[in-house]
Amino acid sequence: MARHFTPEQLHRVRMRHRGYGYLLLVICLVLVLQPLAVDWPVITSLNSITVALVMMLFLTRYSPLRSKKRWIYGLGVSSIGIELIWLTSLAESPGMALHLTIPRLVIWSLFITIFLVRKVRALMLEPYVTLGVLQGAAAGYLLIGYLGAFLLHTLFIFQPIAFNIHYLPSRINPITEPLRVPPSMVAASYEALTAVSNSISSHGYLLGHIGTLVITLLGQLYIAVLIGLVLGRFHQHQER
Repeated sequence: MARHFTPEQLHRVRMRHRGYGYLLLVICLVLVLQPLAVDWPVITSLNSITVALVMMLFLTRYSPLRSKKRWIYGLGVSSIGIELIWLTSLAESPGMALHLTIPRLVIWSLFITIFLVRKVRALMLEPYVTLGVLQGAAAGYLLIGYLGAFLLHTLFIFQPIAFNIHYLPSRINPITEPLRVPPSMVAASYEALTAVSNSISSHGYLLGHIGTLVITLLGQLYIAVLIGLVLGRFHQHQER
């Protein structure tokens, strides 16, 4: 039976699907810009802020879920705030920036995790499976890899010996310049997410292996949950 929508509902669906595409595009641009972020660390924070703005202002505004929007807005603002503080510390007080890595990881983890949970639920409420919906599912998968970069960078700050130094650009001293390694952590995170390789972890050190294992498991869990929910919805439609 065909489902009828009001003009307002159609507008929200189209804007939400467009937001999925924008989020996917932004994350892809973030990946492309990683080589530049090695020499200009400010790009790392600007990328994160841009991703947060798209997540918070565009997608949440047109989400079919009404509950917990304040959580998304609050965590989004907090993520942007901690990123700006971290960026300022990076330029004026690198020591303080190092101490902010754990609060930065915690805030970004909460923000992205809650957003992903909401987005999976929202995808299940989509009236049609369109290109925009597929882009939304793909963007969620890539967000897990982006979150993994925060995790690996934080672990690197506290135990750099657990990571393969040869994985980093040769012009970077990881001991004196630990805040210039996030681009390498992004690449390593996506390698772990796709289970392509685990070349970032040093043998004999558990911390690096645990970090990459967490990323791989989260990626596989996301795919399993998404497939399970899609199949469940399909069977519900079949029963009707």
